[in-house]
Amino acid sequence: MELVQRPELRQKITLSPQVYQGLSILAMPVVELQSLIETELLENPVLELEDDEYDSSDETDEREASADEERAWDEWLDQYEELERMDGVAQRDPNAEDINADEFVGGLLSFADHLLEQLTLLDLADDVARAARAIIGSLDDDGLFVEECAEIARIAGVAEATVERALEVVQQLDPPGVGARSVTEALLIQAEVIGVTNDILRAIIEEHLDDVAVNHFRKIARALGVTEDEVREEVTSLKLLNPRPAGAFSPGPAPGYIVPDVTLRRFGDEWLIIPNSEAVPTLRVSPRYRSMLRSGSSADDETRRYLKDKIRQAEVFMRNVDRRRDTVSRIAEIILEVQADFFENGKGDLRPLRLEDVASEIGVHLSTVSRGVTGKYMATPYGLYELKHFFSGGYRTATGMDVASTTVKQRIKTLLEGEDPLHPLSDQRLADALSDEGIKVARRTVAKYREELGIEPSWARKRR
Repeated sequence: MELVQRPELRQKITLSPQVYQGLSILAMPVVELQSLIETELLENPVLELEDDEYDSSDETDEREASADEERAWDEWLDQYEELERMDGVAQRDPNAEDINADEFVGGLLSFADHLLEQLTLLDLADDVARAARAIIGSLDDDGLFVEECAEIARIAGVAEATVERALEVVQQLDPPGVGARSVTEALLIQAEVIGVTNDILRAIIEEHLDDVAVNHFRKIARALGVTEDEVREEVTSLKLLNPRPAGAFSPGPAPGYIVPDVTLRRFGDEWLIIPNSEAVPTLRVSPRYRSMLRSGSSADDETRRYLKDKIRQAEVFMRNVDRRRDTVSRIAEIILEVQADFFENGKGDLRPLRLEDVASEIGVHLSTVSRGVTGKYMATPYGLYELKHFFSGGYRTATGMDVASTTVKQRIKTLLEGEDPLHPLSDQRLADALSDEGIKVARRTVAKYREELGIEPSWARKRR
């Protein structure tokens, strides 16, 4: 096969590094942008905060002040050395352990550490404590003991009887139910701890958990020879228990702090959008380095080329940060205009608002608006809201009023909260109820909204 070279014209769209940086900055939450700005300040010497003041015309005074500081520093060192010679304090013990400052840094306490801390407060024999630590290390994510006692005995180097005693110790720790061999045992332990155990509840836990899951209360009542009301009463007590003991201790992920991009405040009859300038500081190029590019400076050609490159990078970075601030502020202004009822009436109904409408209004691409609302928050007198909260499709009522889909979801939730538990509302009945209020919504749409709200269908909600 013969290889042939031939010229070919082809059009290709690529993103320049500057444009890519701008898109990345626009998509960043404030906390990530703060970290990026700190990194950029460290890596680019010509970039500085607007608060930093520098007077390039007074270099002589600066040199004199620097000389005075050096003299003061030398005098202080001389005094310190003299005081050190006069100090009669005994030398530090070289065998003393150094203090590790990292030990004082706060952190998240794991579930295992939570149990081990409790274990250290108990007066246990060494072999029992060793077996208990091995048991804690073998618990599953739900806090249940799923290993065999023989395996724990082999790991800890103790007898199986010692492991049994250690397991009893672990089952007395907080949260109640930890160390149970099964969900049934965990529930029984918890019922004993909070004092709600009785023969009916014990029988339900041991034999009828599956029936409770599907609300077969009548079947349980017939099997136990009690009334259905008695079963319902015990199921109410059962709902106080946790089948996942470890779920009662959930430190979760590291604390995540939400910093709003804009703040909405009311002054008289006017609403004002205030960008968060404290979280995203104003940047500038250092006047000191700009002066080094002037013709009269003593900087060599290599230094000039370096400074030109860094100043160009700094200006692009500042322009992208400013563009992000302007885009988010313009989006917030449109939200304020469209959702005026929400803010005026104190969390009133939302109106339909689409990303496409905002993109057309401010003259940018749809993806730009999407990046501008994701992970961006607005602080309002009624709480902190992600900008995406104010966007949704909508419906037009019989009276011609536009209603957002989020408002329809809230209305569905309200109807379901007031339904008869014995005769729950079906999706079709919900659609009919909304239609009576002037909101035409299809049954399948109601079903979709109900699922998004995390609400079960009517047959599952019905109390049997």
